[in-house]
Amino acid sequence: MFFSAGTGILTAGSPGRDGTRMMTERKNWRGLLTDCAGLAFAALWAARGAQAAMLPIPLTVAILTIPTILLVLGFIRRDLVLRHPEISLDPQLTRRIKILRFVGIFIAASWTHAHHRVDLFYPLLGAIIGLSYIPLGCALREPVHIVMGGAIVLISGLSMLLPEPHHLEVAGFGTAIAIWAGSAMRLWRSGVFLTPDTSSTTLA
Repeated sequence: MFFSAGTGILTAGSPGRDGTRMMTERKNWRGLLTDCAGLAFAALWAARGAQAAMLPIPLTVAILTIPTILLVLGFIRRDLVLRHPEISLDPQLTRRIKILRFVGIFIAASWTHAHHRVDLFYPLLGAIIGLSYIPLGCALREPVHIVMGGAIVLISGLSMLLPEPHHLEVAGFGTAIAIWAGSAMRLWRSGVFLTPDTSSTTLA
């Protein structure tokens, strides 16, 4: 609803404008949830690394919560305040990536279970997730995803050469650090760490 100064009549808002605003809000929230899901995955990996390294619980909690909270706040600022979420320029490719990711995870879980190598599931999972980031970076036109995906694949491959439990330590902490560093770089590239005036100029 809005007030027309010329007629003095309270009229309904433009349906098209309201619909566009609602679609934009949904995209912003969808982008935030996607980013938070990536951070949850990183926290899970860090937890596995901490468990394999038998770190004290207080230290583990600090390692998980500090980067996660800081990055979540950064993504909230980028996606909801600055309204600049990452949007796929190729939705069909993004959809295929998600499907293939789940297929790859299912195959990895089945293979490690059938061959009694459950210890290799997490390194294989990291490799699958890392590989999926590479085409995702192409769909989003975001090179950070490509570099981050390559780093995760490399870390996962190297970790499988190590004996248990060291491969879980390397895969866990290595994957988490790659995702945290990649997330911080993406936030920096989007102008989150700049002042409001500077960031608005950069994003324009």
